[in-house]
Amino acid sequence: MFCPNCGKENAADQSYCRACGLKLGGIAKVVAEILPSEENAALQRRKRILEKLGFGALSIAGLIALMSFLVAAALYKLIVFGPEVLFLASAIALGAFVMLGAGLIGYSKLFLPRAATERVDPTDEISSAHTTGKLIEDRPFEPVPSVVENTTDLLPRKSRSDQN
Repeated sequence: MFCPNCGKENAADQSYCRACGLKLGGIAKVVAEILPSEENAALQRRKRILEKLGFGALSIAGLIALMSFLVAAALYKLIVFGPEVLFLASAIALGAFVMLGAGLIGYSKLFLPRAATERVDPTDEISSAHTTGKLIEDRPFEPVPSVVENTTDLLPRKSRSDQN
Protein backbone atom coordinates (compact mmCIF):
# COMPACT_ATOMS: atom_id res chain seq x y z
CA MET A 1 0.00 0.00 0.00
CA PHE A 2 1.25 3.50 -0.79
CA CYS A 3 0.99 6.33 1.71
CA PRO A 4 -1.45 8.98 0.46
CA ASN A 5 0.61 11.69 2.18
CA CYS A 6 4.15 11.04 0.96
CA GLY A 7 3.76 8.22 -1.59
CA LYS A 8 6.12 5.82 0.19
CA GLU A 9 5.29 2.13 -0.22
CA ASN A 10 4.38 0.41 3.05
CA ALA A 11 3.37 -3.13 3.95
CA ALA A 12 -0.37 -3.68 4.26
CA ASP A 13 -0.07 -4.70 7.93
CA GLN A 14 1.76 -1.52 9.04
CA SER A 15 -0.15 0.90 11.25
CA TYR A 16 1.96 3.97 10.48
CA CYS A 17 3.86 5.18 7.42
CA ARG A 18 7.59 4.62 7.83
CA ALA A 19 8.44 7.84 5.98
CA CYS A 20 6.05 10.48 7.30
CA GLY A 21 4.30 8.82 10.28
CA LEU A 22 0.74 9.05 8.93
CA LYS A 23 -1.65 6.60 10.58
CA LEU A 24 -2.55 4.02 7.93
CA GLY A 25 -5.11 1.91 9.82
CA GLY A 26 -8.19 3.88 8.78
CA ILE A 27 -6.89 4.39 5.25
CA ALA A 28 -6.38 0.64 4.78
CA LYS A 29 -10.00 0.05 5.84
CA VAL A 30 -11.31 2.62 3.35
CA VAL A 31 -9.18 1.22 0.54
CA ALA A 32 -10.38 -2.31 1.32
CA GLU A 33 -14.00 -1.14 1.08
CA ILE A 34 -13.43 0.59 -2.27
CA LEU A 35 -11.52 -2.25 -3.95
CA PRO A 36 -13.56 -5.23 -5.16
CA SER A 37 -13.31 -8.43 -3.19
CA GLU A 38 -11.10 -11.26 -4.46
CA GLU A 39 -14.18 -13.26 -5.45
CA ASN A 40 -15.67 -10.35 -7.39
CA ALA A 41 -12.35 -9.64 -9.11
CA ALA A 42 -12.07 -13.30 -10.14
CA LEU A 43 -15.61 -13.18 -11.57
CA GLN A 44 -14.73 -10.02 -13.54
CA ARG A 45 -11.59 -11.68 -14.97
CA ARG A 46 -13.58 -14.78 -15.91
CA LYS A 47 -16.24 -12.62 -17.57
CA ARG A 48 -13.61 -10.79 -19.68
CA ILE A 49 -12.02 -14.08 -20.75
CA LEU A 50 -15.39 -15.56 -21.73
CA GLU A 51 -16.28 -12.41 -23.71
CA LYS A 52 -12.97 -12.59 -25.60
CA LEU A 53 -13.55 -16.28 -26.35
CA GLY A 54 -17.08 -15.47 -27.54
CA PHE A 55 -15.82 -12.75 -29.90
CA GLY A 56 -13.15 -15.15 -31.15
CA ALA A 57 -15.73 -17.88 -31.81
CA LEU A 58 -17.97 -15.42 -33.68
CA SER A 59 -15.01 -14.26 -35.77
CA ILE A 60 -14.14 -17.84 -36.69
CA ALA A 61 -17.79 -18.50 -37.57
CA GLY A 62 -17.77 -15.45 -39.86
CA LEU A 63 -14.54 -16.62 -41.48
CA ILE A 64 -16.05 -20.08 -42.08
CA ALA A 65 -19.14 -18.50 -43.66
CA LEU A 66 -16.99 -16.32 -45.93
CA MET A 67 -14.82 -19.25 -46.97
CA SER A 68 -17.93 -21.38 -47.65
CA PHE A 69 -19.27 -18.64 -49.92
CA LEU A 70 -15.95 -18.35 -51.77
CA VAL A 71 -15.66 -22.12 -52.20
CA ALA A 72 -19.24 -22.29 -53.53
CA ALA A 73 -18.47 -19.48 -56.00
CA ALA A 74 -15.26 -21.22 -57.07
CA LEU A 75 -17.08 -24.54 -57.57
CA TYR A 76 -19.76 -22.77 -59.62
CA LYS A 77 -17.08 -21.15 -61.82
CA LEU A 78 -15.30 -24.50 -62.08
CA ILE A 79 -18.48 -26.23 -63.30
CA VAL A 80 -19.53 -23.45 -65.69
CA PHE A 81 -16.19 -22.24 -67.11
CA GLY A 82 -13.78 -25.10 -66.45
CA PRO A 83 -10.54 -25.26 -64.43
CA GLU A 84 -8.55 -23.02 -66.79
CA VAL A 85 -10.61 -19.91 -66.06
CA LEU A 86 -10.45 -20.49 -62.29
CA PHE A 87 -6.65 -20.85 -62.43
CA LEU A 88 -6.33 -17.75 -64.64
CA ALA A 89 -8.54 -15.69 -62.27
CA SER A 90 -6.47 -16.71 -59.24
CA ALA A 91 -3.21 -15.91 -61.08
CA ILE A 92 -4.53 -12.45 -62.06
CA ALA A 93 -5.69 -11.77 -58.49
CA LEU A 94 -2.32 -12.87 -57.08
CA GLY A 95 -0.43 -10.63 -59.52
CA ALA A 96 -2.72 -7.67 -58.78
CA PHE A 97 -2.22 -7.95 -55.01
CA VAL A 98 1.55 -8.37 -55.36
CA MET A 99 1.71 -5.22 -57.51
CA LEU A 100 -0.58 -3.33 -55.10
CA GLY A 101 1.57 -4.29 -52.09
CA ALA A 102 4.81 -3.35 -53.83
CA GLY A 103 3.29 -0.06 -54.99
CA LEU A 104 2.12 0.89 -51.51
CA ILE A 105 5.51 0.06 -49.96
CA GLY A 106 7.33 2.02 -52.67
CA TYR A 107 4.95 4.96 -52.33
CA SER A 108 5.57 5.21 -48.60
CA LYS A 109 9.34 5.15 -49.11
CA LEU A 110 9.45 7.57 -52.05
CA PHE A 111 6.76 10.17 -51.44
CA LEU A 112 6.13 10.38 -47.69
CA PRO A 113 8.39 12.50 -45.47
CA ARG A 114 11.30 10.63 -43.92
CA ALA A 115 9.98 11.16 -40.35
CA ALA A 116 6.69 9.43 -41.22
CA THR A 117 8.40 6.30 -42.57
CA GLU A 118 11.01 5.83 -39.84
CA ARG A 119 10.12 3.80 -36.82
CA VAL A 120 10.40 5.74 -33.60
CA ASP A 121 11.72 4.10 -30.48
CA PRO A 122 9.91 5.69 -27.50
CA THR A 123 12.95 5.24 -25.27
CA ASP A 124 15.06 7.43 -27.59
CA GLU A 125 12.62 10.30 -27.14
CA ILE A 126 12.82 10.08 -23.36
CA SER A 127 16.61 9.87 -23.19
CA SER A 128 17.18 12.77 -25.58
CA ALA A 129 14.69 15.04 -23.83
CA HIS A 130 16.07 17.99 -21.92
CA THR A 131 16.34 17.45 -18.22
CA THR A 132 14.40 19.83 -16.03
CA GLY A 133 16.91 19.66 -13.19
CA LYS A 134 19.18 22.30 -14.71
CA LEU A 135 19.01 25.88 -13.58
CA ILE A 136 18.20 28.62 -16.03
CA GLU A 137 21.29 30.54 -16.97
CA ASP A 138 21.84 33.66 -14.93
CA ARG A 139 21.26 36.85 -16.87
CA PRO A 140 22.01 40.34 -15.61
CA PHE A 141 19.10 41.59 -13.56
CA GLU A 142 17.88 45.11 -14.14
CA PRO A 143 15.23 46.17 -11.66
CA VAL A 144 12.11 47.69 -13.17
CA PRO A 145 10.84 50.78 -11.36
CA SER A 146 7.72 50.12 -9.40
CA VAL A 147 4.53 52.13 -9.87
CA VAL A 148 4.35 52.94 -6.18
CA GLU A 149 8.04 53.66 -5.75
CA ASN A 150 8.75 57.17 -4.42
CA THR A 151 5.09 58.20 -4.74
CA THR A 152 4.91 59.84 -1.32
CA ASP A 153 7.44 62.46 -2.45
CA LEU A 154 4.90 63.80 -4.93
CA LEU A 155 2.13 64.34 -2.41
CA PRO A 156 1.69 67.93 -1.30
CA ARG A 157 2.82 68.54 2.25
CA LYS A 158 0.70 70.46 4.61
CA SER A 159 2.53 72.89 6.72
CA ARG A 160 1.77 73.12 10.41
CA SER A 161 0.10 76.41 9.93
CA ASP A 162 -2.38 74.85 7.47
CA GLN A 163 -3.34 72.20 9.98
CA ASN A 164 -4.42 74.76 12.66
